[in-house]
This record gives sequence, structure tokens and C-alpha cells, in this order.
Amino acid sequence: MTAVPSRAATSLAGTGFWYLWANAVSLALIVSADRFTFVWLVEVTLGSPTWASGLIVFALGAPVCALVLTAGALADRHDRRRMMLITQTSGTVVVGVGAMLVWTGVITLALAVLLAAAFGTVVAFAMPVRSSLVPALVGTERVMQAVVMMTIGANVAMIVGPLLVGNVIESFGVGWAFAVQAACFLLGLAAATRIHPPPHPPVAVRRHLRAEIGEALRFIWRHDVLRALFVLLSVGGGLMGGSAFTLLPRIARDEFGRDAAEAARLFALMGVGMVTTSLLLMRYRSRIRRRGLVFMCFMVIGTTDQVLQGLAPSFLALEALLLCWGLTGGMYMNLNQALIQELTPRDRMGRVMALNSMVSAGLLPLGGLAAAVLASAIGAQQSLSMFGVLGLGCVLVAIWRAKGLRSLP
Repeated sequence: MTAVPSRAATSLAGTGFWYLWANAVSLALIVSADRFTFVWLVEVTLGSPTWASGLIVFALGAPVCALVLTAGALADRHDRRRMMLITQTSGTVVVGVGAMLVWTGVITLALAVLLAAAFGTVVAFAMPVRSSLVPALVGTERVMQAVVMMTIGANVAMIVGPLLVGNVIESFGVGWAFAVQAACFLLGLAAATRIHPPPHPPVAVRRHLRAEIGEALRFIWRHDVLRALFVLLSVGGGLMGGSAFTLLPRIARDEFGRDAAEAARLFALMGVGMVTTSLLLMRYRSRIRRRGLVFMCFMVIGTTDQVLQGLAPSFLALEALLLCWGLTGGMYMNLNQALIQELTPRDRMGRVMALNSMVSAGLLPLGGLAAAVLASAIGAQQSLSMFGVLGLGCVLVAIWRAKGLRSLP
């Protein structure tokens, strides 16, 4: 007879997880709001040329590519609580400065790019330390439950963030959108002060950061399942996420004549879909078999949906496609995070989750910049579909070649 886990064994209460959850949700809300705010600032407030939105998305994500692996190595050896407090404080300062520059009327494209790069630097050091704390606080047996709750929170933030700043921009202007994000950073800082993670286990010999990063990269490359997961995460970040965050606001505005609040509704609908899937996964997660194959099949649906987004004949059709995209994205986000954390040893968690941040968020700027350049030549809708076709091709090859991930229970 199979033993039924006790309530104490499955509860997240008393672990410090909920303070981490509140902190992570505040950060997710800020990140989703900030992408929208910066793109709207550059394209509408400053009236910059078409390529500028790609440049701003690149500036937001380039520091993640450059610094996140170092941040992950630091999270594996230094005080993670202190790192969280420093990043929260730094983020408050960055968006606060953004608000002041807009209010005083001195903001320019060059200053916006510098602000975006500073914000990206904060995110680069913030993401891996939070991800690595999940198994440290809740234990391996509750990782899936904790990951789903984190994803639900992040998805709710994805809904609230763009809607919140979209309406703030319409009513009060971009400066107040930055001010709202500063307030969210302060709320996250309050939650971070209540988190007390367990100390790192003692290490006999401290190696150079570069050596520790290289060791983690070799570990991932030699692990056939993790290697396949990270290849597919690169597709999600570089081909899907980057093009969507860059091109969807422009499509809403230029092709369908929509304002900031209505454009933000696209991302909110995507978040609604992700929350819905996450709630279903929370209830039925124990019934899922062959999770690797399920993960890849949902990526097939998601990339196909992206192809159709570029062909949408109306804004209503585009909204429906974004809702469906979110439904597939909820499964994509939950399964990849759970599988990576289950397959990664605790002493490598910070570095592996840093690479996860790099390929899922750090590749956004490269994809966004490429999408903006392509859109200048052939149009935003056509570019979005083309990126979807490329992503679909990559996923189909992975289903054919990645036997280890395909057969994962």
C-alpha cells in the first residue's frame, strides 16, 4: 500500500517560502511592467525610430547574458539574503532615477538605454539567488509544489504588471509608472528581510569563480536531459520571448490602432492562461507521465500559436491567441523549472539556475533586437510569424533527437 504524505510533509508553511514567494512576485511584477514601460517610453514618449525598441530590449537583457553566471556562482558561495537585500535596494534606486528623469523632462534615448542596462544588471544578480533558494527552503520533496506556486505568482504578476503600468501611463504618464515600480521594490525589500536561508555547506577549497562556472557548464553539457532542456529554453527565450515582447506592443498600436492599456492587455491575457494551467497542474501534477515529452509537445503548440499571431486578422483574434499562448506557457514554465531543480545537485543549484536565467531571460535582448531589425525590413507581424516558424523547427528536431528528455518519467 502506497504511503500518503502527511500534511506536514507537503505544507510550505514555516519554511520561509512565502516570504520568498512575495519577494519573487514583486520582482516578476516589476520586470513585466518595466519591459512594457521602457518600450512605450522609447516608441511613444520619445518618438524614437523603429529600431530603438529592439535596442532598449537588448539593453534590458544584455547584462543578464553577461553577468548572470557570475551571479549564480556568487549565490553558491555567499550570503544569499544579503544579495537579495542589495538587489532590492539597487532596483529601487534605478527606477526611482528613471521617474525623476522623466518628470524633469531630461530623459533621452541614450539615458533610457543606460537606465535599461542598469535595471538589467539588477535583474542579473537578483534572479539566480531567488531560484536557488527554493529547494534550500522547502526540500526536494516539495520542489514541484513550490515551483508551481512560484509560477502562479509570477503569472499573476505578468497580468497585473502591464495592466497596472499601462493604465498609469494613460492616466499620469511614464514617470509615475517608474514610481509605481519603485514602490514594488520596497515591498519586496520588506519581504526579503524576513527570509533566513540555511547557510551553505562548508567547502574545503574555494576555486576561482571562472572555474566554478566552467564546472557547472560541463555538468549540464554532459547531462543529456539537462542539455536538451537548456536548448529548448534557449528557443523559448531567444526566438519566442524576445520577439513577442518587442513586436506585440507595436502590432497592437500600428496594425490595430490600440493604446497602451489595450496593448498591455495582450500580456495580461497571456498571464491569465499561465495561471489557469498552473492551477490545473497544481491539482493534477501527480497524474502527469513522461513529463519531458509533455513539455516538448506544449512547446510545439506554443510555437505554432506564435506563427498564427503574426497572421491574426483582428485584435480580438490576437487576444485569443495570446490567451492560448499563456495556457501552453504555463505548462512550459512549470515543467522546465521543476525538472531542472530536481535534476540538479544542491551545491550547483545557483550556477545552474543562473544559466537558466541567462537562456530564458538573457537571450530575450538578442531575440528582441533581431526581431526589431527584421520588422524594419518586412513588418512586425511577418517577423513574429517567422520567429515562430524557426522555433517550431527547433522543437521538432528536439523531439526527434532528445531521447533522454522524451522518455523522462
